[in-house]
Order: sequence, then C-alpha cells, then structure tokens
Amino acid sequence: MSVLARSMSSLPRSRGRLGWGRLGIVAVLIAAAVATLAPFLWLFVSSLKTEADIFAKPLSALHAPTLTNYASLFQQFHFAVATLNSVAISIGVVVISVTLGGLAAYGFSRYPFAGSRLLLTGLLITRMITPAALVVPLYLIMNALGLLNSLISIILGIAVLNLPFVIWVLRPFFDTVPHEIEEAGLIDGLSPLGVFWRIALRLAAPGLVTVALLSFIAGWTDLLFPMSFTTTPDATPLTSGLLQMQTGYKIYWGSLMAGGVYITLPTLILSFALQKYLIQGMRLGY
Repeated sequence: MSVLARSMSSLPRSRGRLGWGRLGIVAVLIAAAVATLAPFLWLFVSSLKTEADIFAKPLSALHAPTLTNYASLFQQFHFAVATLNSVAISIGVVVISVTLGGLAAYGFSRYPFAGSRLLLTGLLITRMITPAALVVPLYLIMNALGLLNSLISIILGIAVLNLPFVIWVLRPFFDTVPHEIEEAGLIDGLSPLGVFWRIALRLAAPGLVTVALLSFIAGWTDLLFPMSFTTTPDATPLTSGLLQMQTGYKIYWGSLMAGGVYITLPTLILSFALQKYLIQGMRLGY
C-alpha cells in the first residue's frame, strides 16, 4: 500500500510539471506570433489612416478609416500596369523554374552519372552566393542578348537564381517514386519523357506545389533585378513601384503603407490556401 500511495502521490506533480511545460511552449508561440504579425498589423492599420494621423498617432487605434491611400496607388503611381507586370514576371518565373528545375531534378534522381553529386553541390553553392554578386555578370549577358528594359530579363534573372533551390527540393520527391511504376509505364508504351510528365510529376505533386508557390513569391517580391535590368515604366513591377513613393522632396507614407499591404496580401492568400501542400512539400523535400 505504501508503494501504491507513493506512486499516486507523485502523479499530480508529474501532471503539474507537464502542464507548466505546455504553458511555457504556448507562451513562446504566442510571443513569436505577436512579434511576427505585429509589424504587418501596424502596416495595415497605418494604410487606412491619413498621412497626418500616421505621424500624429503612429501607434493609435483606427478611428476613421480611409481608402485614399489605396486609391492613390492606381491614380498616382500606376499600380494597374505594375500589377500586370508583376503577375507576368511571377508566372514566367514559375513556368521556367518548375519546367527546367523539374527536368533537372528528375535527371539527377533517375540518371546519376559520374560527378553528379559534385554538380549538385556546385548548384547549392551558387544558391549561397548573394544575388548582388551576380547582378553585373547577368547584366552583361542580358545586354549582349538585347534583353534589357524588358520583363524577359527580369524573369530570366530571377529564374536563374531560383533553379538550384527547385532542383534540391524536387529531387528527393522523385527519389521516393517507385521504379516499378515507371517501368510499368514504359512497358505500356510511354516514352521516358512521357513517364516523367504522366507519372513522376503527378506523384511529386506536393513538391511541385511547394516550388511553384515559392517561385511565384520570388518573382512577386524581387526588387534587385527590376532595379538593375529595367528603367522603363512599361516594365516596372510592383516592388519598383514602391520606390516611386520616395522622392527627393517627399515620402508618401500613406501610399507606401498601402502599397506594402497590396503587395503582401496575394502571397499570404496563396500561402494559406496551399498551406497543406506547402508544409508537406517542405517536410519531404529536405
């Protein structure tokens, strides 16, 4: 009985320690969420204020919301054209990255050759290089090809830097595709390329969604290549449009806040909509 009593008496204390541990984890998660969301919340609230209120009451609650700052994006800073440019850039980056990166990742997975591991490592090293170091050589290449001041130069620049990431994420997915299924496809008359398009890509769908989403975000939010490769308004994306709100005489803070929200919302919506595939893809791809 004494042994049983001692066991029972120790049970509440174990639960108490477990409860405090969970409470600590919850507190840390809440603190991390607040630190992450607070800047965006402040950005959103400020975008609905007048410029006078932004300076007079930067941390105050919203009392009289206004959409004037959002209207100025299209009336004064031509965000309609910039939006179309950003969409074209993002879609172009997705198409090139997923197509070329998917083919390369499948090749590394199914057709290894002498030095393939070294080549994969070299691709990873290029991803570690800061993009600013590659702007000058890419600029010279684009100039030689006559592609400057066009959306194509921006798309190619972003896609080139994005390809190593796509290859490294997709290759593990193709490694998990059973060889027997592909062999059955070959027996049924599919070509190797047909096996890739009809079988391997479908089984690697979570990885494709992951790299497609992250490639879209890379094209949507990039500022370095638009600044370096184009100076014409017709090829200006949203990120470059934000720079127009900072002149030598004035900074349009209200429009800048609204522009930040406008650019961020599409990526947030896509991330939440594809959250299941994104988590699965990131978990299996590394």
